[in-house]
Order: sequence, then C-alpha cells, then structure tokens
Amino acid sequence: MAKKDRIRKKHDDGILHGLAGSLEEAFSEDTSEIQQDDVIIVDVPERSGKNRGKRVLFFIAGVTIIVFAILGIISTVITVSQGISDIANQTAFKNDLTRYLYPIVATDPPSFDKTENLTSPTIIKAAISRIRLTGDMSNYHREDGMVYIPEFDVETNAKNIFGGSVTFEHRTVGHVTDLATYIPDKKVYAVEDMQLIPNYSLKISELQNVGETYTVTVDYFPPSIDIPGLNREPESIKTMIYTIVMSGDKKTITSLKIAESSGPLYGDNEKN
Repeated sequence: MAKKDRIRKKHDDGILHGLAGSLEEAFSEDTSEIQQDDVIIVDVPERSGKNRGKRVLFFIAGVTIIVFAILGIISTVITVSQGISDIANQTAFKNDLTRYLYPIVATDPPSFDKTENLTSPTIIKAAISRIRLTGDMSNYHREDGMVYIPEFDVETNAKNIFGGSVTFEHRTVGHVTDLATYIPDKKVYAVEDMQLIPNYSLKISELQNVGETYTVTVDYFPPSIDIPGLNREPESIKTMIYTIVMSGDKKTITSLKIAESSGPLYGDNEKN
C-alpha cells in the first residue's frame, strides 16, 4: 500500500475511533439520565401515598370535630329545654319553699289570719320542729338521752318563721315524742335526743303571687312509710293554704287556712 493511502487510512481510523468514543460517552450520559428519571418515577408514588395518608388523617379529624360539635349542640338543647321546663314549673322555687315549710307542716299548726292570734304552743312547737328537722344541733348539750335547746335559738327560729314582731311565752309544749320541756332556770328546752317523727309530709300543688306576697297551696300527706312491693300513690289527707311574704331570702308566714277542697271531713286542727 502506498504511503499516502496508509496515512489516509490511519486518519480515517482515527476519525472512526473518535466517533465511537463520542457515541459511547453520549450513551453513557443518556443511561445515567434514564436511571435518574427512573428514580423520579419511583418517588412520585411514594409522595402520593404520603399525601393520601395526610388526607385520611384530616378527614378523620374533621369527622371527629363535627361529631363533638353535634354532641355539644344536643347537650345545649337538652340543658336549655330542661331550664325552660324548670322555669315553667317553678321547680327550684317550689323545692326551696318545700324545705322551708316542711318543719312547720310537721307540727300541723291550726289556721290563723294574723300572727297576733297565734298561741305560744303553736309558735314554740314550730320553732323547735324547725331546729330538730333542719337545724344544726351538733353543739347542743346532751345528757341522759336528752338534748337541750337554748331558748334564744327557739326565739330566733320563731321569728324566722312568723316574723320579727312575733311574741310568745316560754312554756312546756307537746306530748310524748314531740314533748319539749321548758327549764326556766337554765333557759333551755329539753327534748329527746332522737329523730323527730313529723305528723305530715307535704307537696306544693299550687303557687301564686302578687308582688312579694305568695299564696301557697299545700297538700298534707301522712309520714312516708316504704313497704316493699307496694308502690301505691298516697292520697292527701288535707289541703292548707299558706300566705307567705318574701323579701329577698327572708320568708314570713302571715296566715294559714284550710282549703275549701279539703271539705268538712278533714276539718281544721284547733289543738294547741
């Protein structure tokens, strides 16, 4: 082969070798890019899974908030409805009056049209009943099965029932279980140190008022006796109407009369 041809062939081989190197480099770069693209393609589903998980958590949180909101609304509606019902029935006020009247009803006082006509025994029995049924007797002296109530406390309770102007003469009142023996030199009433058994329990059946003057209709029931298996509703023995003047938290009974609905069968209690 001529020298010129060998030079040309060598030149052509160099060109071909350079092209081959370029192609190899190009393919190498493309392969890398393809691998990177493959990695990106794999990453996309992973992000999608994370987003889906977040959406599920947000959904659960939203449902929980809605459920609690609904429960709150229901609770509010029930509370408001009960409040309206209590206002309509004057439940809380009647309960307060029932607690106030209970120890007075327990002694079954006779009718009176004004406190000036009350007898001393009626006043004293009501006052002592209030102390024994709803008062605090923990600090009173006790001895030989008796508890001694200071006359000052009797006077205070009498005024809390019948007003500050009520007056009476201290004396022994009651019989047997409700007997209160007055001891002048010690200025105390001696009563049995045991639970007082009331003559009656009560239920307020009607309540009316004009300003601070309330007319309270009270049904009298015998003392409650629980008999297993007997759930009969007791019948009222008689009905009395109390007139009570209220000023703030202070209550004063100003009159008491038997209701016409009680009839002559039950009459009025005129005992002292």
